[in-house]
Amino acid sequence: MSRFYSLLKVVGILLSAGTTTSCADSWRDLATKLENTNQAKIRIFQLRDDKGHGMDCLDVFQPSGPAKTGYFGVSHSLKKGIFSVHLTHSTDLRIWNHVKELDQHSSQATIQEAVDGSFLLAYEKDAPNSCWMRLRHFSNLKALKAGRFSQEFDIPRTLAPTAEGTPSIEAVDIKKGDIAQSEITLRFHYYENARVDQLARGTLKNFQDWNAKPSTTINSALKKRGGHGNLGDRSKFQWKQKDYSLQEVQDTRRDWSSWGLFLCDKDGLPLKKISVETPGKSTAFSNPSASLIRNSDDEPLLVFTAFLHSKGSAPNEAGQMLAVFEAK
Repeated sequence: MSRFYSLLKVVGILLSAGTTTSCADSWRDLATKLENTNQAKIRIFQLRDDKGHGMDCLDVFQPSGPAKTGYFGVSHSLKKGIFSVHLTHSTDLRIWNHVKELDQHSSQATIQEAVDGSFLLAYEKDAPNSCWMRLRHFSNLKALKAGRFSQEFDIPRTLAPTAEGTPSIEAVDIKKGDIAQSEITLRFHYYENARVDQLARGTLKNFQDWNAKPSTTINSALKKRGGHGNLGDRSKFQWKQKDYSLQEVQDTRRDWSSWGLFLCDKDGLPLKKISVETPGKSTAFSNPSASLIRNSDDEPLLVFTAFLHSKGSAPNEAGQMLAVFEAK
């Protein structure tokens, strides 16, 4: 081997190591940011809209397009034993104005804008002793604000007889603006052996053909990291041009104080358990969501939301949390 070739090889190894370190530093920096809510530009506990609805499991999004339409969110509230999904709007991420109740006996909503400007809403429907996933397609923002959906599909349960839910949207491909020519990929949970929720992945083709299978590798990896209870909600997002997800994990079955969050890679495999710090030293976090948005000065912001359980949280913090960080 020539000295020149040896030098090139050493340089290549160093460059590769530098890239690896940079990627590792990126997710470690991200984990540190999410953990330290004291550094957030905005931090709100027990979030409610202007009508007094709770905003549990809030998923914040910013519509595309040149018009500055502010920020929207989908969330759910509980009234007289009935969960309902709501759409809200904000111009400052602090005050949220109610726009529309989108459905009743529904919760755990998430939303994604497609390339054609339409919106796909996914959420969990409930009935006595059962739940399933429902998808609604809205042709544009105006239709969404009016609650006027163009198509609806209830996903049949195929992995568990009584419960499949907490959908998160992985990918949406709609051809020629026709939802009947589409491919939608979801992650969700299923109630394995009517004992604990486990993770799964499914694909809906042409808004009618559903195929799903357990996410065995992810389930095993989370169990090895202490997740012996339910494995539930998750949120996919981008940070510095890389895909990550936040995943809720329950350490102990039936112990609501043992809920916690993991930062995961693009495949959903755990990188680090997130130890979120709050003034009241709350410890039980679930239903995470993260999204990148831009403020009126076109500066990037990272919005992080989570639900704080009453068991394991400070009394004045239990409920929905919203934290907004600079994302430079």
